[in-house]
Amino acid sequence: MKPRRNFPKVRATIADGPTINVTGREALTLLALAQNGSRGVSGIDFPGGPAYRLGAYVFDLRGMGVGIRTDREEHSVGTHARYVLTTPVTIEAVDFGDGRAAA
Repeated sequence: MKPRRNFPKVRATIADGPTINVTGREALTLLALAQNGSRGVSGIDFPGGPAYRLGAYVFDLRGMGVGIRTDREEHSVGTHARYVLTTPVTIEAVDFGDGRAAA
């Protein structure tokens, strides 16, 4: 049996807004957005392979008050989305669920 993956728990403050608690793949998405800044992220930017439901995770984060812009990038067989934070987000704490934590 394949071991379960531990996803982080993130506490973040949205500029001029609330402090939110995010878990799971939404937390991974928020961390990637915050780390990549103006470059943003697309599905292929995630370790372990593409984030197949990245649009759903972005949708959930937007519902929590995080401002995220969608840019379209063309490639040889169509287009894909690149997501970029539009509101400053401060990561207050990260719990990776395996004994590691960051502040």
